[in-house]
Amino acid sequence: MRQRPDASIIANPMLVGTTTLLTVLVALFVTYNANNGLPFVPTYNVRAVLSDAELLGHNAEVRIGGKRVGLVSTMAAQPRKNGQPVVVLDLKLDEEASPLPVDTTVRVRPKSVIGLKYLELEPGSSRKMIKPGGTIPIRNERPTVDLQDALNAFDSSTRKSLASMSVELGDGVAGRGQSLNDAVREFNPLLRHLTPVMRNLAAPQTDLDGFFRGVDLAADAVAPVAPQLTGLFDNAATTLHAIAREDQSFGRVIDETPETEAVATDALRTARPVLARATRLVDELRPGVRVLPTASTRLARTFETGTPVLRRADRLADRLDTTLGALHGLVRRPATGGSLTELTRSLDTLVPTLRFLNPAQTRCNLLGLYFRNAPSVISEGDENGNWFRFLPLQNTPDNPYHGKPSADLHFNPYAEAGQNDSRCVAGNELYAPGQHIGPPPNNATAPSSNPTTSPPPGVGR
Repeated sequence: MRQRPDASIIANPMLVGTTTLLTVLVALFVTYNANNGLPFVPTYNVRAVLSDAELLGHNAEVRIGGKRVGLVSTMAAQPRKNGQPVVVLDLKLDEEASPLPVDTTVRVRPKSVIGLKYLELEPGSSRKMIKPGGTIPIRNERPTVDLQDALNAFDSSTRKSLASMSVELGDGVAGRGQSLNDAVREFNPLLRHLTPVMRNLAAPQTDLDGFFRGVDLAADAVAPVAPQLTGLFDNAATTLHAIAREDQSFGRVIDETPETEAVATDALRTARPVLARATRLVDELRPGVRVLPTASTRLARTFETGTPVLRRADRLADRLDTTLGALHGLVRRPATGGSLTELTRSLDTLVPTLRFLNPAQTRCNLLGLYFRNAPSVISEGDENGNWFRFLPLQNTPDNPYHGKPSADLHFNPYAEAGQNDSRCVAGNELYAPGQHIGPPPNNATAPSSNPTTSPPPGVGR
């Protein structure tokens, strides 16, 4: 009996058909999603923020230097903090385009005349790169002029003006071929000198691109006030026409300018010492000017305080009239001179006493402290009565008198009270055990002045 040979896989029509169908389906899936990128291919994903997508389509190309390096996967409009909307583009780029510098610029450019657009990236020169998932900010967007905007500039009036200009230009050039040839021949020296000039303009240090960007920004800033600028130019033209009609007057002004400059030079030469002294004067006045605000404030307060006083000064002057008349009569009396002489002698005798007593009050405020503490002596005490009443009844060891002072006697007959800039010891003695006659132990540590006192509430100073 013959054995049956093994069946081949190709010979199975069901398996072949299934394999072919799966291959076609995979090819269709890959072809359909090719615009979104091939599957299982790593990409460099970044975002770009634009103020206007300018009809950029979904899955639009992303190019660098004219080469396609990716596509725009998604677009979404988002509001900014100031309320102005922006568009956020998700870019899916090839790995060969990564990484991009942070100063990479972006702009939307026309791909064809029928309105197709693509996104152009221009890598910058920064050493810092955009990480995957990073964002190209809106400040890196560069404006572009759409073809439709350029064509809309040629409206009916513009086309008529261009046609008229072409006719006039043709009439101007007609019959002047030899002159044009001579002009072209003379351009050779101009171009020879123009070459280094253009080389300097094209150098990166010149930043000609930045100049034009600045001009563009200036034009954008001036655009809102274009009507006002038109009126300004019209008024300037009127002014220039008026000046042109007075050309002879300007000629006379120019003729007299040298003599005027000579006189001005002499005047400035004479004024130079005055200006130098004025400069020194200003330098010397500078410290006074610094304190002028404070002085002005104090002077204003003085005027505010003095105004009511001056209002009452009229009544005081009337009263002083009688007083001054009486004083005048007193001075004219013969006995007044002798009285003043004796009074002067009496004051001279009191001067040493006052010099000794004044510091006790002015520096140490002894009277004020005494009368401040007197109420506490009268109001405070114990079950026997207040201290003021109880002390005279107290039998101290020194009463009656003994030939030897008590062992705990404290007595300082010449306590320092601010004389000769000394400390205020009187009234500030600290209690110390034992007998102390003379300056207390705390004489050196006593305060330089006693605390000030204030009147009771409701009593004026």
